[in-house]
Amino acid sequence: MTNTAKRLDADAWLRRLEQDFGIGPDSAEILGQFVDLPVVGLQAQITPAQPYDRKILTFRGDFEVRLRRECVVSLEAFEETVTGQFERSYNLTPSAPPVPETAEEAEDFPYEGVSLIDMLGDELALNISAFPRKPGAAAPAFAAPEETQEAPRPNPFAVLQGLKV
Repeated sequence: MTNTAKRLDADAWLRRLEQDFGIGPDSAEILGQFVDLPVVGLQAQITPAQPYDRKILTFRGDFEVRLRRECVVSLEAFEETVTGQFERSYNLTPSAPPVPETAEEAEDFPYEGVSLIDMLGDELALNISAFPRKPGAAAPAFAAPEETQEAPRPNPFAVLQGLKV
C-alpha cells in the first residue's frame, strides 16, 4: 500500500471520528454543568489529527465560549467571552488496537475514554478568569486612614529592670 493510499484511508476514519464526536446542540448545557456557570454561546471545532504513530490519538481544537458571569467589583452580571486553542493526545493502551488505517478498521475502533466535551470543559476551566471583571468596572477609591499619634505603649518587661539579682 502506498503512502497516498494510507493517507486517504486515514482521512476516511478521521472524518468518521469527527462525525461520532461532534459537538451537538445540548453541548452548551453540558459544558455549563462542567464548569458550574451558565453558558450563553458556544462555538468549537475539535478535529482529530493525522496520527504520527498508530498508538497515539491526537485532537486539536479551537473554541469560543460566552459565559454569564458576575463582576467581582460591581457585582453586576455580564457576559465574558473565553477563547482558546488546545491539542490533546491519548496514548492508547497496549491492549487497544492500533489507530485504524482503513475505513473497515475504523468501524470497530474502541473510543472509550475519549470525550470531546470533557476536553473542552478542561480547557475552558483552565482559561476562565478566577476574578471576572466587567469591562469598565473600577474598584471604589478608598481614602487612606488618617495616621494618629498614639502614646507609646509601655514595655511589659520594664518592671523587670527594678529587680535585683
